Amino acid sequence: MEINEIIAENLVNRLTTLLGKKITVANQRGDVMASSDLSETGKNYEQFRKAIDTTSEVETAGPASKTELAQGLIIPLTYSEAVVGAIFVEDTPEQYSHYKKILETTVELLMHQNLVTDNFPYKDKIKDNFIYGLLHRRLSLEDNKIREEAELFEVNLNRDKIVIIVNVDGFWEQSFGSKIWASEDEKQTVLSSYKKRLFQALSQFFGRLSGCNVSYFGSDTFVVLVDELYTMDGKEMIDMVREKAEEFNKLISSQFADSQYKRLMIGIGSFYKGKEGAILSFEEAKRALNLGMSMGETRQLYHIDDLGMIATLAGGNKKWQDNFVKRLLMKLIAEEYLLETLEGFFDKNMSLTQTSKQLKIHRNTLLYRLEKIKKVTGLDPRKFNDAMELKVALILNKVLYLEKNFVPQV
Repeated sequence: MEINEIIAENLVNRLTTLLGKKITVANQRGDVMASSDLSETGKNYEQFRKAIDTTSEVETAGPASKTELAQGLIIPLTYSEAVVGAIFVEDTPEQYSHYKKILETTVELLMHQNLVTDNFPYKDKIKDNFIYGLLHRRLSLEDNKIREEAELFEVNLNRDKIVIIVNVDGFWEQSFGSKIWASEDEKQTVLSSYKKRLFQALSQFFGRLSGCNVSYFGSDTFVVLVDELYTMDGKEMIDMVREKAEEFNKLISSQFADSQYKRLMIGIGSFYKGKEGAILSFEEAKRALNLGMSMGETRQLYHIDDLGMIATLAGGNKKWQDNFVKRLLMKLIAEEYLLETLEGFFDKNMSLTQTSKQLKIHRNTLLYRLEKIKKVTGLDPRKFNDAMELKVALILNKVLYLEKNFVPQV
């Protein structure tokens, strides 16, 4: 990464306005890329190279000459732990000593904004990972730097939000499966296009949005944060989506009409107020979507309140869930054909005839396998109460797997 003229001019303009001092920015070779004194552009100063080579600040004594800078301070500009240039502020030590720390912090933030958030394809990808970190509790909302980054990414942490998850099964494979060598530019361009489509679809559904961020989390999954509207509270927004689920699903699906996906599923969380509201809503939307996928549901939109008793169990203690699954399914997992038999039996509503046809086995073979499942687990899948317990274990097993494999893009 190297500083270009656009970035250099942006730094000069912002800092000149802020400090009212002469500002000069140079690249890695010490060539002046931009300055509040236009006559400086194109010159080369040894003092810049010294700051860059030593990766440390350099105080200049002046006076200015063709080969020396005037009195002031040079600060190296770094990105990803590499020095990409340097910036010079013309002032006396008595003056810049008062704002030196603030200047360093400001330069760091401006560099982040210019080299990351204003440069495609880095902007969207880093913003996606930032939002992923927020929603997965990996970034502290109490950290001032996190709040500053949120502002740079135009994520308003002071507004309550609703969270919508859109899983487009087969999206990535259809988009890039035959383009193994697609560059990051190409990938981000395609993702950016679909993000804009989703934004436009939500604007059409809700009317003018006060704030909306669409991110791609990998695994064919887009996550949308929509700020609570000024004309409608968050709960009403959720109710509107659920009441018009068919219309909403068609609108979202139409944005992916050209991607030849396999299936599109939407999960939505309840509305929660407060600084962790979006996190709670995301966790709930993800759980509802994972449950729907695990249960083989064919709904157009998944909300936790629509999934009954299973949702209550899935929202419980993860350690209990894990132990419950291991206790009932560990031996079945070791004998894959028994697990396949059990799933097929439940898929066909416990019909021996239909299950035999689906698995292409003799009825007596099926009865033998069901008897073996009973012996291994201590539960008879042909009895309603035992079948319910086994069915819950199968669903929780899928949910736990999905949650472990819900990862960000790389």
